[in-house]
Amino acid sequence: MAPTADVMFPTDIRSLRNPDLVEEYYSPGLRSRFRLDGLRLADSKTARKEYADISYEVDEDKYLARSKAHVEAGGLETEVPEDWPTKLEGPLVWDQSTFKDESQYIYYLTDEDKEEINQALAYFKGLDGEAVTKDTFPLPNLGRYLDQICQDVYHGRGFSIIRGLDPEAYSLEDLTLVYLGISSYVAERRGKQDQRGSMLLHVIKRNETDDQYGEDKPFHTDTVTDTLCLFTRSLAVEGGQSILSSSWTVYNELAATRPDLIHVLSRPDWPFDTFSRDPPYYRRALMYYYDNKILMSFGRRLLVGHPPSEPRSAGIPGLTEAQAEALDAVHFIAKKHEIKTTMQKGDMRFVNNMAVLHRREAFRNDGDSYRHLIRLWLHNEKECWRLPRCLRVAWARVFEDEERTSYWDLEPPKKDGIIMRVAGSCD
Repeated sequence: MAPTADVMFPTDIRSLRNPDLVEEYYSPGLRSRFRLDGLRLADSKTARKEYADISYEVDEDKYLARSKAHVEAGGLETEVPEDWPTKLEGPLVWDQSTFKDESQYIYYLTDEDKEEINQALAYFKGLDGEAVTKDTFPLPNLGRYLDQICQDVYHGRGFSIIRGLDPEAYSLEDLTLVYLGISSYVAERRGKQDQRGSMLLHVIKRNETDDQYGEDKPFHTDTVTDTLCLFTRSLAVEGGQSILSSSWTVYNELAATRPDLIHVLSRPDWPFDTFSRDPPYYRRALMYYYDNKILMSFGRRLLVGHPPSEPRSAGIPGLTEAQAEALDAVHFIAKKHEIKTTMQKGDMRFVNNMAVLHRREAFRNDGDSYRHLIRLWLHNEKECWRLPRCLRVAWARVFEDEERTSYWDLEPPKKDGIIMRVAGSCD
């Protein structure tokens, strides 16, 4: 497979880091398999000096001023890119008016379902050293509904919620087996979610001074997975709801009102920070039209940083004014069409991470009432959409890289009683 220009790295990838002190972003096997060392972009010595003033927190006033200036300056593209659709149709085009009530996307476990889950758990525990799969966690009746949820996620509206599990009914080890077993019917392969190789990521406030959870989050995807699974172990006393929006609906509004921003989003020149790894950054697009589908894949933190814990790495390119407007436009259009799903303890939510954006509300913990979600990155080899080459590289790093160790942390890793940040996001 010859190298292509849909993902590029700086020519002198070690010029910004001491090669003896940094981790390799890609394992040797992946570098060889995808010929990544042949992909170089000669821009590190000629990087522009001025970049857009944009941060992780979305500033509506700056966005509106930037948008007004660009429109008044003129010269913007008036059509979508060549061969791209002018309007998307299908079940992935939705907004808050589409769903009359939550029963359209929530599956409520019956008593019979719960008994079948317990039987599957007992069956699995009778095996010797087997991985949790559909075969080793048999759900002959519930499995039929889970198969439909899989279809809804990959080929329908793009998300579903399973409700009715009681986390208090199981030991921690058994609870983990239960949500792994259920999730295997939607997508069986699990991915490494950080450089360390964490297979289970705990979405939890680390300490009382961790202020990032007191704010609403901007819309994003988890970047490197086809299905995002979130299991709700416990809830905050206030806030913290999960909010979803269809990127296909966002696309349609952009195509009708600002097609120039689709051009910006689809150019492979967005600088993704690898946070002190080698290479220090890479470039690719945020939006793709591939195999007759629109895909979005981006994390705002990787494009602008998230101070104070993860500021943008020094010495790497920032966003242009056009990119800053496009990134914020996605957020505000998504917010216009969002749906706010309720959350209950024990919920399992599955989200098509290639097409559905998500964010969460600010929240407040109090004593034993604290928000704690378990995140899984899942891949279904049969149902996953076809991916452009640069995303295949990213998926391989998460789901196929056996050169990194896997860690299964049933509880958040701690040191001296304090929850640790074991590593940043894998992408």
